[in-house]
Amino acid sequence: MSSDGLRLVPISHAKEFADEALSWSLKLWGEGKDEFTSEDWRSFYSRTLNSDYENWNVSGIDQELLFMVLRNNKDGQEVVASIALCDFDDFEEFRQYKPWIAAFVVREDLRGTGIGSHVLKLIEQKAIEFGIKRVYLWTEESRNYYAKRGYQYIKSLQKGARQIDLMDKVLV
Repeated sequence: MSSDGLRLVPISHAKEFADEALSWSLKLWGEGKDEFTSEDWRSFYSRTLNSDYENWNVSGIDQELLFMVLRNNKDGQEVVASIALCDFDDFEEFRQYKPWIAAFVVREDLRGTGIGSHVLKLIEQKAIEFGIKRVYLWTEESRNYYAKRGYQYIKSLQKGARQIDLMDKVLV
């Protein structure tokens, strides 16, 4: 699956890029959050190595797919982002919603270049291929970013000083 030279590749087929992408997630979200620790991130990356990337059960449970987003460069290929599709959320208050776009991070030096928009399109297309008609995500600081890409605000959850905005998008 490709968009402007970007390819969505299951982590199990791009293991050599997993540590780099994991370091981005740890830098952004790995510490200081009650719902997901750095060890939880490592465990998530490890579990997704054995996920079924060919099928999605719309009534399934504990499905976690993590994709590396790769592009060619002069030395071969490089990872530019990572993104996941999961059927559960870290917040108990949001567990009735699924599936989720999660663990979405673009390499720091590439933010603001449009790559993120392409990555979202790739994961949305993958979701459509799986028969998924609506996806959810939550964000703490990027509500406007997602709104500009067709996501609708549903509600907010206050977690201490953090405001978590729940959003969704109808795909078909």
